[in-house]
Amino acid sequence: MVGTLVRLQLKLQWRQIRTSVGMTVASLIMVLLVLGSAIPAMFGLAAMRGASIETRGTVMTFGFALLTLGWPIMVTMMTGSNDMLDAGRFALYPVRAARMLPGLLVSATMGLGGVLIVIMGIGYVMAWSTSLASAVAAIIGLLLGFAICIVSSRAVSALLADLLRRRRARDLVMVVFVLVVLALSMGVQFVSQSLGGQLDAGFNFGDYLNNLVTSMQPAAKVAAWTPFGWAWALPWAVANGTWWQAGVWLVLAVVWLGLLGWVWARQFARSLVSPLESGGGAEKIAKANPFDRFLPNSVAGAIAKRSLRYWRRDPRRLVGAIAIVLMPLIMAVAMYASSRSVPPDQMHIMKSVVAFAPALLGWMAATSVGWDISYDGSALATQIVTGASGRDDRWGRMLAWLVIFVPIQVVYIIGFMLVASRWDLLPAVTGLCVAELLTGGGIGSWIGSVWQMPQPPAGSNMMGRGATGGMAGFVGAMVGLLLPIVIGLPALVLAIAAVMYGEPFGWLTLLVGAATGWLVLWWGIRAGGRRLDRTWPEVLAKVTWKG
Repeated sequence: MVGTLVRLQLKLQWRQIRTSVGMTVASLIMVLLVLGSAIPAMFGLAAMRGASIETRGTVMTFGFALLTLGWPIMVTMMTGSNDMLDAGRFALYPVRAARMLPGLLVSATMGLGGVLIVIMGIGYVMAWSTSLASAVAAIIGLLLGFAICIVSSRAVSALLADLLRRRRARDLVMVVFVLVVLALSMGVQFVSQSLGGQLDAGFNFGDYLNNLVTSMQPAAKVAAWTPFGWAWALPWAVANGTWWQAGVWLVLAVVWLGLLGWVWARQFARSLVSPLESGGGAEKIAKANPFDRFLPNSVAGAIAKRSLRYWRRDPRRLVGAIAIVLMPLIMAVAMYASSRSVPPDQMHIMKSVVAFAPALLGWMAATSVGWDISYDGSALATQIVTGASGRDDRWGRMLAWLVIFVPIQVVYIIGFMLVASRWDLLPAVTGLCVAELLTGGGIGSWIGSVWQMPQPPAGSNMMGRGATGGMAGFVGAMVGLLLPIVIGLPALVLAIAAVMYGEPFGWLTLLVGAATGWLVLWWGIRAGGRRLDRTWPEVLAKVTWKG
């Protein structure tokens, strides 16, 4: 059974990687990222072999305790209840949970996460190999810690399985995951810029690390007495000669692993005989949306009203909207983090760049509008049979996008003007934003008629098989990101001239940007609509999810 489940896991993973060129490329990049971070970490940990016992114990225990704490959280947020070897998939087979659990435990180590822990664990053991006793304790701690990471993720997923079957819970988990990733990216920017500034100032990096380790010691000692640090702290206690402490931590780690295994086994056995998902709940549907009053009572207006509700209720669109809205803020955070190293006489250049950050929101319009039709899936047939034209479809989706993002764009322009204190650039910033927003909308309206891709249904795993859209998704994304820059180049050049030579070029930017954007928008909706009218059956076949 162990060999069967391991082969099944590997076969499913390989099939998922080969679903499309985009998925293959993304998987290769992920492998390189994991190896690129795990291998240097392994050598870094191994290099600590010559450090003091307290330094090694503090860094190893605190670091691996954080990894053990975050492991089940990250695994649950990334996979939800969409595990390849979910219990519900085996409910019709005559097999007991007790026979399957060893195979599921081994198969859970076959992912990139397991490779990451194993590679870092090699450095962990090498760091404690200064004596035979501490090396043996490190091996035992690695095995126990690795098992706790795997079993805890399985236990948490099993406990939350019923909750994650509810669509609202899955949607919330995905939104929180995206926000956490974006927050971590901003934090990395601050940390890297802070360290870079201190290094430029000539401070001693060795002293900085010593002070950091000293400040971590109290937290590491507390972590050693928690379930997340019991296993990893074993060689620390052995190296210090406190065998009673090592014995207590060993017993507690084994008991904790057994408790997690019991929870997982109990929940898995329960899911194996009760695989049905919970039913959906009733929900009161409002008669109207406050934004409906801004939309016309026409076919395009009806499509726009429907799209507005999709933007709020569909997590796939909601996650995309969050990423679009945060794009200017991420750039502003990066600029602010690097502003400490900018000479005072060059700060006006930095402020000018920050002032134009809102244009990033419009720049993302092409990909956002372009993939909107793909999210409809088979439900697009309902719109097709009503006789709605392709032009109405393009106008409706674009109107919904404008109703949502134009107010945000206006707020961003005013807010960034206040931050940058460059009100003389207001016409240029507005012109560039209008150019990118309308140009992106026009290009996106055309892209959506040329390239479509089936998307996993709303409420399913957005990182699962087929979510990348394959080659169509990759090509469409590249076109949507490059064409707005190329077509909006005249407005961009005039905006740069406004920064260098004064306000008159800013008004030219506004004029040229509005004219260029409107022409591209008109062309994109017209050309995209005509193409959709000729290819509605093919479009419906492409966007229908086939599992």
